[in-house]
Amino acid sequence: MKNLMRYRINIFLALVMLANFAKGQTHRFIYDVIYKKDSTSNVTTKENYILDIRNSETVFYTRDFYLADSLINNNIPFPKDMKLNTSNIITHKIGNNLFEEYDLIENTVLNLKSENSQNWKLTDEKKQIKNLTLQKATTDWGGRHWIAWFTTSFPFPEGPHKFHGLPGLIIELSDDKNNYHFVLAKNEKIANPEENQFIENSKQMSIPVDWKKYTAMKLNYYESPVSFIKNGIGNSKVEDFFLNDGTVVNSQNQREINNQLRNAIKKYNNPIELDKAITYP
Repeated sequence: MKNLMRYRINIFLALVMLANFAKGQTHRFIYDVIYKKDSTSNVTTKENYILDIRNSETVFYTRDFYLADSLINNNIPFPKDMKLNTSNIITHKIGNNLFEEYDLIENTVLNLKSENSQNWKLTDEKKQIKNLTLQKATTDWGGRHWIAWFTTSFPFPEGPHKFHGLPGLIIELSDDKNNYHFVLAKNEKIANPEENQFIENSKQMSIPVDWKKYTAMKLNYYESPVSFIKNGIGNSKVEDFFLNDGTVVNSQNQREINNQLRNAIKKYNNPIELDKAITYP
């Protein structure tokens, strides 16, 4: 009971400090993320993800969206060979468990709302990384067992993806099967932040869905990715178009691209929330 009370007091203090500390500026935390797209393989992918904390909201997104925003703001067309990682955008109001997830399926954006929280178990184990003292916490969530290391040096009860609720920022996070490993690589303060136009445009064009409709649309995409993308463009008769990764699709390679996309969807089906993995036929 004593530890529970201390935990609740720490969360309260973190929220109070956050209200005073974050006002009028963005605190940006950049994570190195090493993960397995295919759970049956030992091959890993390394990418950078950004956690922006501004006032009472957080936004978590791939660094590619930061690069896309720079191109938009400078009126520079997207290079045809630009390999854009269209991972989900996740927003969260600090102090509650409500999250909004924007899933970019090429030119279609699905907006899924959900409530998420973790039942953290704090331990007395600590370690030092550079000038930060980290404390260990564990939880079972999303079909995986997670180990987190957080610090009260950053007064934000937040972390990557949908992880939150600890009395400080999550600096390192991994699951016990080594499918995902997040490590804070850099942090900075931005005094006069501007909206990320790529993210804002994605949010504005999003389609609100519940879980049932979300899974139905994901399965619909899997059935025929090329047809799904054409319908999203608004012209099912269009012949040539680009995928977000820069691939050119035309009448000659549509069948091949369609099969490649289907195979990739089924093979790379290892989401952070394993209990929400969609079963593809």
